[in-house]
Amino acid sequence: MHYIPESSYEDYLTYKIKKGDTLFSVAQDLGIEPYLLRSYHNRFVPSTKDLIEADFPHHLEYLILEPQKAALTDEEKEQNRTKINTKGSFKLSLDNSHINKSYSVLYSIEKGKNVYDIKQEFNVKWRAKNEDGYSFFEVSRIGDLYINDTQASTMATEIAEKASAALYPLLVVVDQSGKWVYINNFNQIEERWIETKKQIQKYYKGEMVEKYFSIYDRNLEDSDSLYISLSRDWFLNAFFNEIHIEYPSSLSIQKEQEFPFLAKNDNLNFKVELKVDEYLDIDNFLVIDVNGKLNDHRTKTDLEKDLGLAVKEYSEEKTTGNYRAKYFLNPQNHMPEVVFISCDLALETPQKFSVTISNKDDQREMRVKPAAQLFVEEVEPKKKWWQF
Repeated sequence: MHYIPESSYEDYLTYKIKKGDTLFSVAQDLGIEPYLLRSYHNRFVPSTKDLIEADFPHHLEYLILEPQKAALTDEEKEQNRTKINTKGSFKLSLDNSHINKSYSVLYSIEKGKNVYDIKQEFNVKWRAKNEDGYSFFEVSRIGDLYINDTQASTMATEIAEKASAALYPLLVVVDQSGKWVYINNFNQIEERWIETKKQIQKYYKGEMVEKYFSIYDRNLEDSDSLYISLSRDWFLNAFFNEIHIEYPSSLSIQKEQEFPFLAKNDNLNFKVELKVDEYLDIDNFLVIDVNGKLNDHRTKTDLEKDLGLAVKEYSEEKTTGNYRAKYFLNPQNHMPEVVFISCDLALETPQKFSVTISNKDDQREMRVKPAAQLFVEEVEPKKKWWQF
C-alpha cells in the first residue's frame, strides 16, 4: 500500500489574500477572468472548506494560481502560425467592425534631403450600418499636432490647427469594400466652422487669417465641396482603403489604386497587387501586402510643376514611382491594428512620403518590422441616397 501525502498550499503558486480583497478585484488586478481564478483554485484546493463559490470564504488566506506558461520564442511562434480558413476564396468583411479605438499617426515627407515628420492622433468609432450595407464611422482628432517632434506653435500653424479642428468629428460613410465614400455630417461641421471662425477672429487679424478663411469657406460651400477637399486626406485614404473585398483562392488580386500625394495635387494612380498572407502572423494579425508601380498619365514635368519644383525644360518622359502598403488586421473584426504605406516618385528632386498608423490601445510591443521601407482618389461626388 502506497502512502499519498496530503497536498498543502506550499505545493502551489499562491496569492496572499488581503483585507478587502474580492474574487472580482483580485481577478481584475491579475488580468484574469474571475471564473478562471475560481476554477483553477477549486481544482487543487487541499480542503473542501476552502472552495470558492460566489466569492472568497471569509477564512480563506491563500488563492491558488495557475503557473504562467513559458513564453514562446519568435521562432516557435513562426512555426505555430494559424492558417486562415479560405474555402476556395476569402472575404474580408465589415460585419463585425464595431470598434472604438485610438490611433497614433506619423506622416513623413521627404523632398530630396529634407525630411518633415508630422504626428497626430485619431479615434475611430463605429456608429451604425444602414440597410444598403454602408457603415458609418465617427473619426475624431485627439491631442496636439507635432511637426518634427515640436508642438505646432507659429501663428500660421496655430490658425491652421484651429481651422482644421472644426472639421472633427467626421461621420465617414464607408462602402462594403471598406472604401470611404462620403461625409455624412456636413451641417454639424458647417455650424462648427461658423463658431470657430468667430473665435479665430477674436485673436488673429490680417492677410494670413483671411487666406485660411477663404480656403475653408470654399471647402465648406456644400457637402460635395467638403468631400472633394477631404478626398486627399492621408489618414482617411489609408485607413479606409478598399481592402475589404473578396479575394480568390490564390489570395491575390490586381487592381488600380489611387492615393493622394500632396493636398493641392490630383491623386496619383498605381497598378497594384493585394496579397493576403494565408497564415496569421506571430502576433495573430491578418496581414495584407500591397505592392505596385506608378501608372499615371502625367509626365515627369507635369508632376514637377504640380509639386512646385524647378523645371529645367519640358519633357514628355513619364516618371516612375512605387506604392507599398502593409495592413495588420484584427482577425475577428478585420479592422486595422497597424498600417504602413509609402509612395515615392523618381523626379529631379526625389519625392517620398509615408504614413504609419498604429493602435494606441494595444500596449504590446509591435513586432511588425517591414523588411524594406513600406511607406506608401479624387472621386466624383456620390449621390447621398444612403444618408440617414
